[in-house]
Amino acid sequence: MSLNKLLDKYIKTKSFWNWGPLLFTGFYLLPTIFNFSQLSTLNITVTLLFYIAFIVLYIFAVNKKLGNVTPLFSGMVLVCVSASFFTPGTSTLFGFTAYIAGFSFTKFAKWIAIGCVFLCVLLSAYLADVNNPEYFLAGSLILSIALFSFGAAARKEHIHKMREHESAQQLEQLAAIAERERIARDLHDILGHSLSSIALKSELASKLNHAERYAQANTEIDQVAELARQLLSDVRNAVSDLKQLNIHSQLNALHQRLLEHGFDVIFKVDVDKLPASVEGVANLIIKEAVTNLMRHCVSKQCEIDVEQTSEQLNILITNPDACDKIAMGNGLNGIKERAEQLGGSAHIQIGQSFKLNVSLPLYPNHLKM
Repeated sequence: MSLNKLLDKYIKTKSFWNWGPLLFTGFYLLPTIFNFSQLSTLNITVTLLFYIAFIVLYIFAVNKKLGNVTPLFSGMVLVCVSASFFTPGTSTLFGFTAYIAGFSFTKFAKWIAIGCVFLCVLLSAYLADVNNPEYFLAGSLILSIALFSFGAAARKEHIHKMREHESAQQLEQLAAIAERERIARDLHDILGHSLSSIALKSELASKLNHAERYAQANTEIDQVAELARQLLSDVRNAVSDLKQLNIHSQLNALHQRLLEHGFDVIFKVDVDKLPASVEGVANLIIKEAVTNLMRHCVSKQCEIDVEQTSEQLNILITNPDACDKIAMGNGLNGIKERAEQLGGSAHIQIGQSFKLNVSLPLYPNHLKM
């Protein structure tokens, strides 16, 4: 998005910048009010008409797309010069014109615009036969310089805020993309191996059936049915995890599942509030490790230690006895990949015992501004 579009969008959402400063244009009317009895009706009427015209042009200028503000700015300058022939109060309006020059124009155009304002101030001070032109000139120039500087600073600030807002939106989009990729990867991990096994066993059962080896065919069919039931359970658990990613709820659910499978489990949990991205990955890692323990470990003992420090989340899952059936293809590679994607690490020991040691940074580098 271009800078002009960013600033134009910001202006339209900030009504104070459109209306608030108009309160100070009332100083334009002070000379008319103080000399009201000495002025003609024509002078008062024209002065008010010029004031109304300037206000209308100013409102349109601060709400106009920045590339089209030049005609309105020119009209404001023309009103100021013309009104100077009727009231010295136009020194105030010149300042507001300078604000538009600093706020609405780009770096080169704004210097041309403020130069035009200064030139018109000089012309007005001496051509309009203003009383005490030096005071008129000094007041107009000081006010113009001040409001021009304020307008230029306000432009930079507003552009910076809009860029921050746009960056935040881009981060949200990237986070959504990352979440979709995570869900796709999880579904692949859950479904891929089981569906492949179902397909192979179904083909084997068909061949055995054609060979009239019915007992073996029935055994393969029973295994297909068991795989399908386990796959359905895994899908339901995955959907449940997507709906509820609170790590405390996840640990409580896994604790209950371990108890149902006859495990003697020790939980040590010291976790406060986690970033959503870290919490989601931690939940999936712990669930995958526990699932492997329940499926492949003979020993019914395990310890799960989850500790949060100021900089990272540490996960330690151990089973003291042999877990020979656990292999790196059983979802453990996915644990390493998820940890590394967040800039963390995962160390896995299998064989005579099972030990999973994972460290996840709380604020991954790729999520920082």
